[in-house]
Amino acid sequence: MLSHKLYEKLSNIMSQSALNNLSDTQVEALEEELSKLIQEKNGDIDEISYDDLLAAWENAT
Repeated sequence: MLSHKLYEKLSNIMSQSALNNLSDTQVEALEEELSKLIQEKNGDIDEISYDDLLAAWENAT
């Protein structure tokens, strides 16, 4: 499950409709991509850019 702060950041660039339309497989892939980002940024969600989030979205969908 995504942290609330990261979900808010993602929802600033993706519509709720787009998020709701993800398949279970895409949700898993997105969560995996976001987990990688969190590890790369040593847990500092503020260091995750919108470009990082867009790249994670593209990789997952």
